[in-house]
Amino acid sequence: MQLYPPSAHDAFHGTGLRFPQLVDEAVQQINGACKGMGTDEKTLITVLGSKSPETRNLIALRYQELYQKPLKSLMKSETSGDFGRLLRMISTPLPETEAQVLRDATKGMGTTESLIVQILSGRTNEEMNILKRTYFDLVGKDLAVTLSSELSGDFRKVVMAMLQAPQVPFSPAVHNAAKAEEEATALYKAGQGRLGTNEEVFIGILVKAPPEFLKMMDAVYVAKYSNNIAKAVDKEFSGDAKKSLNYMVKAVMDPFPAIAEVFEKTMKGFGTDETGLSTALVRYQSVLPQVKVAYKKIYHEELRDRISGETSGDYKKLLLEVFDAPLDPPRATGPQAAQRAATPGATAGGAMPGHLPTQGSYAAPAASQPAPAQGYGASAGYPAPGGQPPY
Repeated sequence: MQLYPPSAHDAFHGTGLRFPQLVDEAVQQINGACKGMGTDEKTLITVLGSKSPETRNLIALRYQELYQKPLKSLMKSETSGDFGRLLRMISTPLPETEAQVLRDATKGMGTTESLIVQILSGRTNEEMNILKRTYFDLVGKDLAVTLSSELSGDFRKVVMAMLQAPQVPFSPAVHNAAKAEEEATALYKAGQGRLGTNEEVFIGILVKAPPEFLKMMDAVYVAKYSNNIAKAVDKEFSGDAKKSLNYMVKAVMDPFPAIAEVFEKTMKGFGTDETGLSTALVRYQSVLPQVKVAYKKIYHEELRDRISGETSGDYKKLLLEVFDAPLDPPRATGPQAAQRAATPGATAGGAMPGHLPTQGSYAAPAASQPAPAQGYGASAGYPAPGGQPPY
């Protein structure tokens, strides 16, 4: 599943970015809202919260270019609390937001395992590479080295496999019924079919399997062993390793109900996990239409109403503004995308700005050769992603 906006991929590949006039206008409005005595929170909520993920990403890059400092630094100096934290998240390119969440999760007292698993699960190879490089640029350390030193046991094995074992591209010629039976049998022999568990083999099979193939394996596993893969994980693992593998399997095979559950867990019980809620909203904004359908189906309540009832003040206003923000139009792939990228006046998102003239450009640093991105289709029963299809 792809979560990053198009310009994040362009920056990773060293593609020059162009900024439509609406981005410059937003930058000026944000700067004006923070001048003088006090801060105009209403303007910040309206200008930043109402933008699509792609537009917000361009605003963050443009502000850095014009003022030679990160937009999140301005938000940190002008706002505070849960409201300020969410403003910083949406004032930062999404890969950097995720890298910062990982840094915070492994810094100080203990580790926030659930956030680590959410960020690493179900990622395309390209977005995993973007995240790794962004983390290194932000922290100055390799993400795998950091997590390896912070984690232990089977949970560390799961996380290291997510980081180091790239997902194999789906190929109908390779990932056929015979291969599904072969891998399902290997999974059984590494787990329920032996005394003790061969964790490396078991985890490796699950992590490398593309979404379509994992579903085929699961069907074979049920037919042969009267048990699905999730139940096999429950029997073979415990603690954080079991939770992480189960979430990974859900996130790959049927992501939208899994994401709906993430939202619910941040609001369930006594008190609200504001950091978790903000992180979920920012990360999954591009697939909210599908998540809303899944949430309503599972919990018989609108996700927006649930969020509204659990929060208050400017923080609530900003959450709902982001929740209601428009999504980006689908991006063309192949020759069309290349032609549009070469067309003068094309925006970084790949869409022509029409009546909006472009202002300036941003040349991203050249990237190392990444693994190819793998697209992920919509789950059965959910609308196809309106904002972030594979591209």
